[in-house]
Amino acid sequence: MNYEQALDYIHSLSRHGWVLGLNRITRLLARVGNPQNRGKFLHIAGTNGKGSLVQLSGNLLMQAGYKVGKYTSPYVLEFRERFTVNDQMISESDLAAWTARLKPMVDKLEQEGVFITEFEFITVLAFCWFAQMGCDIVCLEVGLGGRFDATNVIPSPVACLMASISLDHTAILGDTVEQIATEKGGILKPGAPAVLYPEMNPEAVRVLETIGAQVGARVFRPDPAALTVLEETPFGSRFTLEGKEYTISLAGRHQCFHAQMVLALLPILQQAGFGVTQQDAAEAFARTHFPGRFQVLCRRPFVVVDGAHNPEGVAGLKEILSHIPCPKKIAAGMLGDKAVEENLKLLAGQSDTLFCLPVDNPRALSPKELAALARPYFARVACFETVEQGLAAALEELDPEEMLLVCGSFFLAGEAVAALDSLLPEGK
Repeated sequence: MNYEQALDYIHSLSRHGWVLGLNRITRLLARVGNPQNRGKFLHIAGTNGKGSLVQLSGNLLMQAGYKVGKYTSPYVLEFRERFTVNDQMISESDLAAWTARLKPMVDKLEQEGVFITEFEFITVLAFCWFAQMGCDIVCLEVGLGGRFDATNVIPSPVACLMASISLDHTAILGDTVEQIATEKGGILKPGAPAVLYPEMNPEAVRVLETIGAQVGARVFRPDPAALTVLEETPFGSRFTLEGKEYTISLAGRHQCFHAQMVLALLPILQQAGFGVTQQDAAEAFARTHFPGRFQVLCRRPFVVVDGAHNPEGVAGLKEILSHIPCPKKIAAGMLGDKAVEENLKLLAGQSDTLFCLPVDNPRALSPKELAALARPYFARVACFETVEQGLAAALEELDPEEMLLVCGSFFLAGEAVAALDSLLPEGK
């Protein structure tokens, strides 16, 4: 089996959908020797910010000299981005080899009436590869929810990090913050401390503290008032905490709070035997970059791609935009199962122009459907059949002093970055 064949097979498993539950993945893991039981993990859940926490905490540990696996989703440019060790993606040959090894086990389970989903398969593949690579620790991002997410087969992790919790995937996780927090709090395990987002919704905090008390997990929320943001720019921020100044290369005030969570993680990691320091954290914050998260592709004109796709994420994006005074145009594509109108209302205050783009996902709104929802909020709305056509048209009329923001979906972000790479001037 070669790499292309492996990808085709993996994606074919999407026909089973995204089905929460641990029975199927537990059976497959047993057949491959339960590699998840041989590693150490940071388990990372929440609605917005999981990926940033994976990168920041992982980079802290790498800065201290550890071999660090990262398991994230979704990918932006390359499927193999989901699995890295010290920021090196899994090789095409390793991915193909593990797919070939696991496929007969999946086929056998299907004969027994057990159907493995795509996310379950790649999670098992990730556990196998991280064990093969001898990782000191793996930063493991939850796919959806927590309690019944495929990643929740691990034993008690070194710690849990709980990013901000808000309404998203309500049809699956529940339509209140408390219900969603209950699902995400399902990753809390005995003896594993949990660090919460400093500005966590109070209802979510109460739920998580209750779950923590029930299972024997210490739940800790850093004080947001202890952090002072000194400067915010499109290229990062400066903040102080406990008398020390830090620079983070991720845009947005919320990223400063993610850094505060990682600093709160330091004594937990130290107690677990990891030699990490504040200086390691400071250096990790300064060098962390993340595709699809306010990714600046060109400075003149100013062109940015961001994967924000739910109201909390778009509100964070809006806060960053408030520090950029130039006129803006927006190009967007969105999935139909998101809070589309609320997202559009938030974006409308930043621009009077919206270029509606397609998103390569069966759940996506067509450009015409998005345009119909957007017209009450934008003075000018235009539809395009392809991402490249829409971005070319936007750039055509963009003045050098203006900004183009591409947003609305991580599924759009990768295609937009690829298209803009050929459309933007050399040197950027």
